[in-house]
Amino acid sequence: MRVKLKICGVANIDDAIEIDRIGVDFIGMVTDPISPRYVPEDIVAEIRKHVSTPVVSVKVRGSPAELANSFADYVQVHRVLSIDELEELASFNSKRFILYVPASLDYIDYLKKVQKYFDLVLFDSPAKGQPSDPKVLKTLLDYHPGAGVAGGITLENVHLYLALEPGWIDVSSGVEVRPGKKDLDKVRRLREVVYKWRL
Repeated sequence: MRVKLKICGVANIDDAIEIDRIGVDFIGMVTDPISPRYVPEDIVAEIRKHVSTPVVSVKVRGSPAELANSFADYVQVHRVLSIDELEELASFNSKRFILYVPASLDYIDYLKKVQKYFDLVLFDSPAKGQPSDPKVLKTLLDYHPGAGVAGGITLENVHLYLALEPGWIDVSSGVEVRPGKKDLDKVRRLREVVYKWRL
């Protein structure tokens, strides 16, 4: 099965429309104000009118009810949740969730808790700005095959992550001109590399 591609941190309609034309599997938008790539939910709703690619709302803060409240096709919860929060979030079964698990062997027990409630998991670097360790990701993918991987992925190193055979590659800063503005040529080139992987 082909490895999928998510371009995350898209922060304007023009980029979203062009990335949709380029053809990726998911367009991610950060709908938490703590991010320099912040997009309000009403912009997510507007962008969904213009693209056919599934849209992912990436959230960090908020109660499970607040996290579930989105116009996006998927909600990615980008923080470690308590058991009570996992149970409550799972009760909102009208929405598809992607659960963040830090790319660290210290979080295997947490991964097992997440797996009781959710299928879609993203392994991302536990340290902001640091690439995820491919060796750690390999171990985590043994526990949860088909998960997405993120953390410092660029055109220069993407082959290291593709070799792990994840469900999808998740890239944000690796295809940016600056936070919130994508380098569309890099997006095209990355798509070509990912989509041609082992075809």
